Amino acid sequence: MRVLITGANGHLGQRLIQRFVAYQAKPIEVVALVRSKVAAAALQAKNLATTIHVVDYRDAESLAAAAAGADTLVHLVGIIKESRDNSFHDAHEQACAALVAALGKTPGGTKTTVKQIIHIGILGADMSSSNACFRSRAAAEDILLSGPIPATVLRVPMVLGKDDAASRHLAGQGSSAFCFTFRGDCLEQPIDSDDIIEAIFLACVSEAPPETTAGILELAGPESLSRAELIRRAGVCLAQQAGRRANRLPFVISLPIGLGNLLASLLELGRSQPPVTRAMLGVLDHDDRVDINHTCQLLGLKLTPLDETLSKVLLE
Repeated sequence: MRVLITGANGHLGQRLIQRFVAYQAKPIEVVALVRSKVAAAALQAKNLATTIHVVDYRDAESLAAAAAGADTLVHLVGIIKESRDNSFHDAHEQACAALVAALGKTPGGTKTTVKQIIHIGILGADMSSSNACFRSRAAAEDILLSGPIPATVLRVPMVLGKDDAASRHLAGQGSSAFCFTFRGDCLEQPIDSDDIIEAIFLACVSEAPPETTAGILELAGPESLSRAELIRRAGVCLAQQAGRRANRLPFVISLPIGLGNLLASLLELGRSQPPVTRAMLGVLDHDDRVDINHTCQLLGLKLTPLDETLSKVLLE
């Protein structure tokens, strides 16, 4: 089995490669795609992937060469903040259009060997959304779903994994006596990064036809709770890790999202690459409360309890 992974140098990409390599039932060859030589060198140093290609995700020709002989394409590329060199359109629509085109450019005109595409999206993606990121992500999904290869889109919320930015930020909030957050009553349904890895893995190695999971599937953690409550749960977990009772949880001060948008607007005016944008805040402000039973049953996935995830990923 040969699996092609775009964005293979990210947290999810690297851990997914490890999951494939550890699989004993049958050998899985991993072909990793990255955007730069620096990313390729870092991945090469970890001896994770069999083959590494440096590609422009908008270049169908180079993608076609890398995809030769692959059974499954796992597309992990996506952003929530544009940069000067990487717009939403480039990262999402153009990349997906190039992938679909690449599957029609197999060497010698032979039929592509790729049988399925698995793509990680985000909850809230909608082409009618006022948020530029949500519109772009939904348009990209539509490109894949309308293509000739069965595509499974796993829409996910906040992802918590060891040493990632979301977990570090949550750890900082949970360890504070008080903290500020925008719209503390916003609903979060965080998912363990290991559960996403397992969901992708199960979809790849399943004996069922790819059409079984084709389409949009919503996947999130087992609990939906307010952002303020999530911060307090992190505080309880950190207190327990330190061997003390959680007598004093973080006092969460909720700020209106309008204030955040105002600050982001000012940053966008003053910098070419602001640290926070209105589109980014809009994605983070999405209320997540989805029924994950269908997706879990379809994939045969068992989710990690939230408290177990917090214990695993929060920094001491």
